[in-house]
Amino acid sequence: MATTYYRDNVVHVSSGGVQVDTAWYPLHSLDYVWHRRTGRLRHGLYMLFTRGGAVVVVIGLLVGAGLLARRIDFSGEERTMHIAGGILGVVVIGGIVAFSVEGLLDLLDRAHDHGKGVHEIWVRTGGGEIMIYSTTDSPKFGQIYRALQRAVEQAA
Repeated sequence: MATTYYRDNVVHVSSGGVQVDTAWYPLHSLDYVWHRRTGRLRHGLYMLFTRGGAVVVVIGLLVGAGLLARRIDFSGEERTMHIAGGILGVVVIGGIVAFSVEGLLDLLDRAHDHGKGVHEIWVRTGGGEIMIYSTTDSPKFGQIYRALQRAVEQAA
């Protein structure tokens, strides 16, 4: 009876072999198994531009607010109203910036799981080298690759 190490709707890793979609790779035919990650430079540039863009937006808002605050004359009769309006403006703009930063952080979290390039599993068989699986989902890739390692170790 075959032991199942990993199974989902695309990949099935068992003690008999690996099935990806409809392709079957028996473990005894696999001479060597390795993984490769591609697209890291593109991901690095993406992260650099998104984080840099967030910093530029926040600094731009602070500089803009500072320049606007320097143009207000606080010496008139409506001094109290100007100060109250300034405090209210800081609270409103601060809330908007806080929600914007939260959205940017959420994008960065999702990019961490799915944007670090493409993870590929390669095998060497008698017929040559074949890429049997590829994904951008890092946690799923890790589960599949560890299951394949366990299956190969048990078969040896």
